[in-house]
Amino acid sequence: MNSTAVVNKALEANRRFTDLQDAKANLEQARRDLDAHVISQDEYQTITDVCLKIIRSCRD
Repeated sequence: MNSTAVVNKALEANRRFTDLQDAKANLEQARRDLDAHVISQDEYQTITDVCLKIIRSCRD
């Protein structure tokens, strides 16, 4: 593997890690918002669906 491929692989791994951490944080924030009645159950469900898709894709 050449150095460009190694760098690209490292950048992709970093992006996936960042996406995973962001999705986890968004999921936790959505739960807090739901508990505080800042968002509706429908909004929470939408956020949860998106976050779980991101989390699953980052773990594959």
